[in-house]
Amino acid sequence: DRMSLENVVQKGELLDLYGILLTKRQRECLELYYNQNLTLAEIADYFHISRQAVHDAMRHGEEQLVIYEKALHLSENLLKRRRAAHDLKLLLSEEAKEKAAPFLKVLTD
Repeated sequence: DRMSLENVVQKGELLDLYGILLTKRQRECLELYYNQNLTLAEIADYFHISRQAVHDAMRHGEEQLVIYEKALHLSENLLKRRRAAHDLKLLLSEEAKEKAAPFLKVLTD
């Protein structure tokens, strides 16, 4: 069963934020799955390992990503900054938006 697009995007964002903290195999499996849209079987073939090994690496990696987010809140804070920047843009005149653009970019990157 495939995950919802929203769930895939969320996992991909966590991978972007915390992927460097995972083991090399966990990170590579998750990147191939979420960023390259490969199946477990394709990833297993790529690494010459079993589908079960890929599944285990991904499961453990995803668990770690959730643990990191619960501790550090980088994704949650990024979402809050993006929402704040969006709401601020709605309040600004076109001229003010132009002047504020560099600051709004800092909030959304």
